[in-house]
Amino acid sequence: MKLVAAGVVSLALCATALAGGGQNVDLVKAFHAQLPKVKAKTTVPVLLPPTLPLLGKYRVYGSGSATRRSFDLELAGAPNCLGANACFVAMFDGRRGGKLPFKANVRLAGGDPAHYRHFTCGGSCSPSSFWFTHGGILYSWQAKDLPRNEKAIFVRMANQAIDAGPR
Repeated sequence: MKLVAAGVVSLALCATALAGGGQNVDLVKAFHAQLPKVKAKTTVPVLLPPTLPLLGKYRVYGSGSATRRSFDLELAGAPNCLGANACFVAMFDGRRGGKLPFKANVRLAGGDPAHYRHFTCGGSCSPSSFWFTHGGILYSWQAKDLPRNEKAIFVRMANQAIDAGPR
């Protein structure tokens, strides 16, 4: 039954995304309930771009958690998604002392190293991923349903997040 429900949510997200239009999700608004709790628990600066451009139009649900040395904020297309592929939209993670998992293939405006990886598919598909280091913190972002030229979008969002400062 859970598999059928996940399939229905996945089809609904895909159908909505294919309907066209698109939207820019206001991330501070999307995480309004999670940001104060995350900031109270972590020493890691929470860097978020102002918006996340998506191809489709659908309601998003924020969730998040934190430890002293890390934070994780996630957007889903359904409540209580818990990271399931069917309803996952995006993730923004920060971890003190982390290193890029791959060789840098892009530099941000201030010279910070970053790595972009396009989505991959095997047994299932993983979203496009972007890692960058700033101020001794490894930021790891993932998103699906981005417009074309994802690499440039991730670079722009990272530069905007750094310029905006901690949320």
